[in-house]
Amino acid sequence: MTAYQDKAVWELCRQGFHGIAAEAEEAWSRGEGYAPREALPLARGIMELIRIANWESGARSTQAA
Repeated sequence: MTAYQDKAVWELCRQGFHGIAAEAEEAWSRGEGYAPREALPLARGIMELIRIANWESGARSTQAA
C-alpha cells in the first residue's frame, strides 16, 4: 500500500470507522479502488485521502499491466 492509503486507513480508524478501514485496506491491497457503500460523516480531508488513495491504486494497476 502507498503512504496515502496507509494514512487514509489510519484516519478512518482514528474516526472509529474500523470496519470501513478494513474494507478500504483490502480493496487497495488488491489494486482496486474503494467507495463506501453508504454515505459516511467523514471530514473533507479524509474523503480527499480516499480519492488520492483510489487514484494511486488505479495508477499502480495500470503500471503493473
